[in-house]
Amino acid sequence: MITIGVSLLHIGFYFFLQPLAMVIGGMMGISVLIEPLIPFLSIGTIYLSLNIIALIIGGIFFGKQFLLRTVYATLLAPLLVFIFELAKVPTDLILSQIDNHYEIIIATLGSGVFVGIGIGLVLRYNSSTGGMDVYQKLVNKYLRVPFSVAVYVTDGIIILFGMFLNLQNGLFAVISMLITGLLIEKVAVAGRSSYTALIITKKTDKIKELIFKKLDRGMTKVRVVGGYTDHEKDMIICSIYRQQVYDLKEIILSVDPGAFTLILQTKEVLGEGFHRNELT
Repeated sequence: MITIGVSLLHIGFYFFLQPLAMVIGGMMGISVLIEPLIPFLSIGTIYLSLNIIALIIGGIFFGKQFLLRTVYATLLAPLLVFIFELAKVPTDLILSQIDNHYEIIIATLGSGVFVGIGIGLVLRYNSSTGGMDVYQKLVNKYLRVPFSVAVYVTDGIIILFGMFLNLQNGLFAVISMLITGLLIEKVAVAGRSSYTALIITKKTDKIKELIFKKLDRGMTKVRVVGGYTDHEKDMIICSIYRQQVYDLKEIILSVDPGAFTLILQTKEVLGEGFHRNELT
């Protein structure tokens, strides 16, 4: 799955970003920016060289475990670009078949979709595309800057440089990055999102029995005290799948209609019954 993810990332870069020299951040963006300055090197060679340097720096500062986890995905994407260049696969293979008026729109959508799904799959299977991640982690670690801020700042600077070269492409690159970010989030946690119910009730045993019997889910029981009454009750914490929400509400209404219940959307659940294998 990491290979599929990196391959999709490569398709998004090679066939949609590279032909129009669109800069969306990361090592891909830097490669597009500096290629005109060293025309004797191909973008694939530059991309590969930058990732190897980042990989070495990452190994020095973050250790062997980081190196082993990221080496495959970090090197595969630029290697695919390099191989396509050696095989003389035209970068405009897809865009050349699109009307000139819609070229940049298709490039924006195509790059956002392929790069977003590709990176999302890589992250979903506990790997990393390395590259710019290394420098963003360094900024986070040594300058005490939140990682998300480091990502926005570094990618933002790269995109700004791209805008200086071509304002129109730069503006569309921002749209591509927004699509990429949305799909990364969706794919990386797709199928893992669930709901968590917080049920404050005096009829814990009956609700617990029906949750075990009808939903086949576990639960946690916590003693809580009402802020107004100072009365003690039990609070049941139970994570369920989306399709079980209706059944859980039916259980609560049938046993204790007065139970104070919060049902919250949960981004991701790991543990017994929920992707336990991904904890290892």
